[in-house]
Amino acid sequence: MTLAELLRAAPALRVAGATDIQINELRHDSREVVPGDLFFALPGSKTDGNRHIRQALDKGAVAVFSELEPPPPPAQLPVTWVQVDDIAQSMGLAADAFFGHPSSAMTVIGVTGTNGKTTTTYFLEAIVTASGGRPAVAGTVDVRCARTRLEKSLNTTPISLSLLRWLARFRQERATHALLEISSHALALKRAETLDFDACIFLNLTRDHLDFHKSLDRYFEAKTRLFDLLARADNKKAVKVAAINFDDPRGHLLVKHAIGCDVVRFGRTTAATDLRAEILSADLLGTRLQVTWRGRSVQTTLQLPGPHNVENALAAAAAMLGLGTPLHDVLNGLSSLRSVPGRLEGVAEGQDFHVFIDYAHTDGALEAVLRLLAGLPHRRIITVFGCGGERDQGKRGPMGAAACRESDFVILTNDNPRGEDPAGIFADIESGIRAAGLENYKIVPDRASAIETAIAQAVSGDVVLIAGKGHEDHQILRERVVVFDDASVARAALKKRIA
Repeated sequence: MTLAELLRAAPALRVAGATDIQINELRHDSREVVPGDLFFALPGSKTDGNRHIRQALDKGAVAVFSELEPPPPPAQLPVTWVQVDDIAQSMGLAADAFFGHPSSAMTVIGVTGTNGKTTTTYFLEAIVTASGGRPAVAGTVDVRCARTRLEKSLNTTPISLSLLRWLARFRQERATHALLEISSHALALKRAETLDFDACIFLNLTRDHLDFHKSLDRYFEAKTRLFDLLARADNKKAVKVAAINFDDPRGHLLVKHAIGCDVVRFGRTTAATDLRAEILSADLLGTRLQVTWRGRSVQTTLQLPGPHNVENALAAAAAMLGLGTPLHDVLNGLSSLRSVPGRLEGVAEGQDFHVFIDYAHTDGALEAVLRLLAGLPHRRIITVFGCGGERDQGKRGPMGAAACRESDFVILTNDNPRGEDPAGIFADIESGIRAAGLENYKIVPDRASAIETAIAQAVSGDVVLIAGKGHEDHQILRERVVVFDDASVARAALKKRIA
């Protein structure tokens, strides 16, 4: 594709240089540039792509997109410089054109919400498979097609260039559905602006990411953008479905952003819904449900336990039913899902107590999983958790209070402290615990030692919950990233105990 063709899709403020040049690939990382590439000088949280233009040129880039003006003579560069008003927007438009608008070639479903995005995409994947489709998924855990992992994920939603490259790969792999976790960061940073969605799902909104969004209202405003993208006039999909959780008060506000869409309301507690579920029975092995879809009631079973997973299943079902998937295929898909990595994932080595790994990293999610465990037969609940550094400090106290209130004993430990002093993180967590008048905790900073301590003190009938990191296989300690997997550490501690 020529630069001139890309500029028709992504108009520029100013172009300095030839436009009839051939573009072989698009890059935003100067380290990956090879001769013939176009380089996007994208500002980031830790570095600015404009600082790496020289490296990109030295490696053979033939054109640069930047928000900066072209350098004047004699510093003028021997390549074409394209100045744009919004580099994130321009990169998405250019990438969409370069890859041939891949979202038009498959059913695209976007999932947003504070909690449950990953599990919902797993439910969607199971439904698509049960109905004879070929699902592809991009989310927090990995990128995969037809249940084959293509790459481990670095972000819940990659930048637009990477996301569109994956959609083009999905098209090449003959995927019928692209199931995408769409984070609030991604929406605020315009990572999904050029996608044509067939369905979008709103799960819930609780406190999280306020280090980035600054307020709950702005956080919710970012979420609403997904439904604006679904409803926009130039989205040419024949059917557009907005699946909205009406149990969440903010869900009602989303309807005005879904003008012209088929709004499918779902929930467990709200009567005015299209899709409802009543829990008939529940244990650690799963949940028996009465599901009602627009007046038709049937029973089904989920293999994932907990009310939160009922909500995730309803969300996936609402989108697929709205898109015309037969009810029996939807229910078969929901009942076939056995587990989700790092989501209440059991670790068993023959011990006579339960050990679970869960990704819960907000007070709402932590409280939900602990209340689920508390409602099941057990002796004590021992919780291991921490809070990430350089992230929303305001949720730390509420998480500490929730953990101690819903557990018999809590071990505070490091999550991903990043560049922050762990002592300050622990102090923030403790402030919430003390404000709640609770004292049932201790601090073990080293995460491996904390997990080993919890498992060593567990007795028959206890439940040990290791929360916060879930599927993650690393830990970020200042400038170091070390290999660390909660499940592997727990498994080793269990083997040591029963040896």
